[in-house]
Amino acid sequence: MTINRMKLRDIFDNLELSCDKFEHYFGLYERHLGRFVGKSPMILEIGVQFGGSAEMWNKYFGKGTFVYGVDISPQCNETNYLKLLIGDQGSQEFWMENFSGMYKYFDIIIDDGSHNNPDQITTLLNCYNLIKDDGVYWCEDTHTSYYFNVRVSDGGCKNKDSFTEFAKNIVDVLSSNHAKEAIGVGPFDGPRVPPILVSQFDNIQGIHFYDSVIVIDKGPRLKFSRIIHKKKV
Repeated sequence: MTINRMKLRDIFDNLELSCDKFEHYFGLYERHLGRFVGKSPMILEIGVQFGGSAEMWNKYFGKGTFVYGVDISPQCNETNYLKLLIGDQGSQEFWMENFSGMYKYFDIIIDDGSHNNPDQITTLLNCYNLIKDDGVYWCEDTHTSYYFNVRVSDGGCKNKDSFTEFAKNIVDVLSSNHAKEAIGVGPFDGPRVPPILVSQFDNIQGIHFYDSVIVIDKGPRLKFSRIIHKKKV
């Protein structure tokens, strides 16, 4: 199989359909999603708008790539690589009605939808189980977590209800095996990692924070096994 090695930014610059991205995203896309090139990934993208991003993914990842596009009001048509679903990402009923039978179906999920904090949290909670092990959850434009009373709900620095603060809590899940007392095992009077959070995100290998982007690597916990090499005498 011939694998496309064209830079994503070059593909973006030559799209037929409209697409809107921040410049620093392209290098991050390639860092976290580049391993799917030539592997026909199944993608769920929330917020497809004019269809340019779906066109970009199809050209970047190559033959067999397929995008399920969710939008509350899309402005593009379905293609041989894009299926459209009309709905509100902030509605749990929408996710249950349309995706309940798609457990571990997608390689990549991209949230580029409303950028509203409650919607981003609802989407993550309803979609994390849709990702295959070794898949990637990508949420972009997370700078709206810091917007205060500007177009979005629950924004503002350190607002406990913002998507970024919610994602910060997931970081603790990564180390929950080292802090049994913090998740309710054994005596402990301090703050605890909610057990429900541990169960929801137990299959997690890493979480990455960038300016306006949060990425979660899904999969079985990385093996925590100490190895000692002793100097030969």
